[in-house]
Amino acid sequence: MFMFMYPYLSSTLVRSVQLLVLTSLLPPAISSQALAQDNSVEASPVISFETPVFKFGKVRQGEKIRHDFKFTNRGSQTLIIEDVRPSCGCTTAGQWTKSLEPGQSGVIPVKLNTDRFKGPLTKSVTVRSNDPKRTNVYLKIEGEVWTALSVDPMVAAFPAIKDLQQVSTKSIRISNQTETPLVIRNLRVTSGPFKASIKTVEEGKSYDIMVETVPPLAYGANRADIQFETNLKESPTVKVSASAYVMAPVQVVPNRVMLPNGVLQKALKKYVTVLTYEDKVLEVSDIQVSVEGVEVEVSQLNNGKHHRLIMTFPQGMNVDALKDASLKLKTSHETFSDFEVPIGSYRALNAATKP
Repeated sequence: MFMFMYPYLSSTLVRSVQLLVLTSLLPPAISSQALAQDNSVEASPVISFETPVFKFGKVRQGEKIRHDFKFTNRGSQTLIIEDVRPSCGCTTAGQWTKSLEPGQSGVIPVKLNTDRFKGPLTKSVTVRSNDPKRTNVYLKIEGEVWTALSVDPMVAAFPAIKDLQQVSTKSIRISNQTETPLVIRNLRVTSGPFKASIKTVEEGKSYDIMVETVPPLAYGANRADIQFETNLKESPTVKVSASAYVMAPVQVVPNRVMLPNGVLQKALKKYVTVLTYEDKVLEVSDIQVSVEGVEVEVSQLNNGKHHRLIMTFPQGMNVDALKDASLKLKTSHETFSDFEVPIGSYRALNAATKP
């Protein structure tokens, strides 16, 4: 019986081994899903830049920086550059490549004007395309702007002044960054109630421009341009400025009442404050609003030096229909007695300020 079974088992085992070998040699089964994945080349444009950052190193102030950002369409459909937007007016983009077929390359030329900068500088450019995964790509320009003269600050800005006769002084530090001894000459103030003088900090290296207010000042903004010349060829003429704001003894805040566009869905309150910094009581009278249905409540604050006006605009009022609307009032101040505050919508303000 043993001799009878052995040939049978041997032939079965051989057939099993043969079947296993043949199966291992056949290619693996491929599902329809896997096949779809293997055959799927991304059916979209793909934007790819050689480098999104350009480092221009150290340049002199006033130099014009230019760089071409090179990019390639690594997708399977047409790449379209929809917009190129620099971060400020000092940076401009030239005529860039508008569209690229798969595998093609193009450039986005960028220019940077360094006239107004000093020290470390970083500017950006936003590139918008039809790449669905990278709609916006941010390019950067980095470096350092070197100046023969360091001027700090560029504006001698005085804090708010309350007295027309006030004399105040601010300084502007001029520091020489070169090996040539600095000489400053022909210092002059071109306009405005200011005067300027030179104070030596370190001969040939550092000076202070001392700027002083010259009474009488005027209420509101007082400005002046200050110029001087130097012996440095890199900076033959330097311009700085001075600014001082004199507060009027009576202030109305805000100077314009803004309302949302359209019809008011509910009653709306707006606040206007009348105040004085003088040490006396201020009276407010003859309050008039040229808009029908507006109610005004008045309350005194700070021992009569401040007055708060609460204006309630009624529900259903059509703000867009307002024409030359305003709030008018009088104060007891001998000089600043009559005030008018315009009332209008944001839409009307935007239309009025468009060039």
